[in-house]
Amino acid sequence: MLTFILRRLLLMIPTTLGVAFVIFTIYHAAPGDPATVMMGSGSGGEMGQNSDTQGRVEKFKRKHGLDRNIVVQFLDYIGPFNFDRDGLALFSSPFTERITTPVTAPDGKIVQEGAILPIGYLPDTDPAQQDAWNAARAVLMDDDAGEADWSTARATLVAAGEEGLPALFTSLHDLQESASLRGDAIERLCSALAESTGATQSLHPARVEAIGNLAQVRAWFAWYYDNGGYRVPNTGEKTWGGLLAFDLGREMQSDEPVAPEIWKRLLVTVPLALASVLLSYLIALPLGIFSARNKGKKRDGLITLTLFVLFAIPTFWAGLMLILIFGGTNLDLLPVIGLHDKDAADFGPIQYAWDTFKHCILPVATMTYGSLAYLSRQMRAGMMDTLQQDYIRTARAKGLSEDKVIYKHALRNSMIPVLTLLASVLPVLIGGSIIVEKVFEIQGMGRYAFEGLLKRDFNIIMATTLFVGVMTQFGILMSDITYSIVDPRIRHE
Repeated sequence: MLTFILRRLLLMIPTTLGVAFVIFTIYHAAPGDPATVMMGSGSGGEMGQNSDTQGRVEKFKRKHGLDRNIVVQFLDYIGPFNFDRDGLALFSSPFTERITTPVTAPDGKIVQEGAILPIGYLPDTDPAQQDAWNAARAVLMDDDAGEADWSTARATLVAAGEEGLPALFTSLHDLQESASLRGDAIERLCSALAESTGATQSLHPARVEAIGNLAQVRAWFAWYYDNGGYRVPNTGEKTWGGLLAFDLGREMQSDEPVAPEIWKRLLVTVPLALASVLLSYLIALPLGIFSARNKGKKRDGLITLTLFVLFAIPTFWAGLMLILIFGGTNLDLLPVIGLHDKDAADFGPIQYAWDTFKHCILPVATMTYGSLAYLSRQMRAGMMDTLQQDYIRTARAKGLSEDKVIYKHALRNSMIPVLTLLASVLPVLIGGSIIVEKVFEIQGMGRYAFEGLLKRDFNIIMATTLFVGVMTQFGILMSDITYSIVDPRIRHE
């Protein structure tokens, strides 16, 4: 048995990686963009009327690596090496991302235009030189400076070579909104770029003539992304990262680490789920046995009708009804919001435990009734099937009491179908408790996953879904182990 358990635990590693690949693929294939969601638009990923500029969207994507090759994104998430700019120094990253778009010019030729973004200096650039180049670019942007100052500033930036290019491109970024009015300044900056790079052939006259200075600026940015988005070695500050390094990343919008938040939510959801599973089995098993022993009688029909009604009641409606019954009356029988009273921090240990218990009653009841109804029906069907077996008839023929026949001979085999369901009941309760947590204002795993889905937060979605996948595997393993316990004939070799 120990060998079987170890083998299954090791098998969980590639299975989890496979689940991660599937979730990763679905996430990137689904519509929507976390950057535009962050900036106030809908989950469909379309920019709203009051949204910020495209530049901020691209900045968000660069910060979280959403603009990188999809293979690199997956490898970075899986780990164990960190591919980000602060990651393993053996790898390098583009210091300025290459964001270009093909555009059809008036003469039908396809030309590349780049997103107009502020360009940062390369790492380890001397701050004193940065100040000098910033002063020179300010002179080129000043229409009143004069030819002598312009020539000096241009010579300074041309002499800087590729290290001075960020100053020129950042100047073009600053002038983009007034491109139609600042044509002279743009011409000076583009002239300095042409002299510094010898890349005047990158401009397309027909496109520039059609929409003016902005096309010229976009053409230069396209050239930079294709030729000057220099790759630099990663800093090596954080070598390890990703799933294999037990790093679940950070929330995209709050920048808080996901792992501590997951742990905090699990401390809420897991006890509720375990209590629900325990209650479901403690009630469902004897109820199913009782129903099977009274097959065809009125009491069996009454139990069946009641359980089918419970199974048909929507969870959200049941939760709301419990709130109205126990919390919406003057009696105020049970608390209905959260897991603790607002003054719980001042309670003693016993009072705090009692307060938590009262807050858990309604959520656990709401989580339990659906699985209870289903499990009891499965237990009834399993017991009825077992009671028709030959060895049960033999036991009765030997004169054994009905209780011994049921509980000593039939119970174990009839529990196998119910134990199989353990593989699905536990992860569903833990990962799928969003409705209960929403109704009762509980900050648990289900609600966290739902909020992450609304925000299209990649790290939250991956972490919560992977956890449900891992719990499903553990549920299957627990089912296999309990098979051997209830039926010694089953062996796992």
